[in-house]
Amino acid sequence: MFENDIIAAAENDDEITEKTYVHEVITRADCRRLDFQEVIFDGCRFIECDFTKASFYGCRFIHCDLSNCKLPDSYWKDCEMQSCKAGGADLKKSTFKQSEFRSSSFSYGLFSESSFDGCTLSLCDLSNALFSEVTLKRTVFGECRLIRTEFFRTSLKGIDLSDCELAGITVSDSFAELRGAVVSYDQAADLARLLGIKIK
Repeated sequence: MFENDIIAAAENDDEITEKTYVHEVITRADCRRLDFQEVIFDGCRFIECDFTKASFYGCRFIHCDLSNCKLPDSYWKDCEMQSCKAGGADLKKSTFKQSEFRSSSFSYGLFSESSFDGCTLSLCDLSNALFSEVTLKRTVFGECRLIRTEFFRTSLKGIDLSDCELAGITVSDSFAELRGAVVSYDQAADLARLLGIKIK
């Protein structure tokens, strides 16, 4: 069981490696500072769990629920998250490298001051999520839902948002975040309203 493994790992200052957890319901687990290597979570539900400063290397989350869990200052490399729910999850100040997020919901998620490098987010719901002061390098957004998403002080230069659902996003008064972003004609019309421009 997952809870037994994390207790043993914490007591022995060890990492959890090459494990598979299926359909487990995990409540209030203390996973702070734990390292996970090549771990698969399939259909697991995490309730009020704390993964503060945890590290994930080559891990997969499939059909999992991490809604409202604590994951600040976490580190992710070569990970995959598919068809998961993580609404309201706290992922601020986290680092994501060469990881992929597909068909997952992060609505109202907190990503402030996080860093993405070589990541792909496709078919994800990022509505009302906070992406303020985020660093985006070689990162792709594909067909994501960006409704009322906050990008305050996050440069979108070179980011192609043209196939995303984009509306009501929040940026700074200078609109500097939008410089160099790639958008569709319809999106440009919506963004023009941010600038106070009326299009006939």
